[in-house]
Amino acid sequence: MSKKDTAADKNSDIARNIWLAGLGAYGRAFDEAVNRYEKASKDSPKLFKDLVKRGQELEDETRSKVNKSDLVKTTTTLEDRLKKVRANLSFGSPGLKEDIERLERKIDGLNDKLDRLAKAKPAARRAPVKKAARPKAKAKRTH
Repeated sequence: MSKKDTAADKNSDIARNIWLAGLGAYGRAFDEAVNRYEKASKDSPKLFKDLVKRGQELEDETRSKVNKSDLVKTTTTLEDRLKKVRANLSFGSPGLKEDIERLERKIDGLNDKLDRLAKAKPAARRAPVKKAARPKAKAKRTH
């Protein structure tokens, strides 16, 4: 055998070993993924049940700390505040419609007055008032 053949065989062995190492890494990763999937599928229902149980405990603690009558009082107070705000802003007020109609009538009346004034002004301009003639100032003579 020549040096070229032994070098080629050596390179071939190295390439094959790299290939086999890659396959081995892929196989190991696949096995770990399968194991983790199986473990997760077994633990998921248990984890979910644990979370539901903890949620129920927290809900019970919260309910015991918050007195239902306090919650009702808070709700009532909030509703009362909303009613006051609505009353101040006249939301839902039966008089609101009447107030708007009354304002519309006033605006219509003001528009009519403006129209009459606008028509009267051109008539007044037709007969202008004559101004009195000013006497001409006498020029001073200088000698």
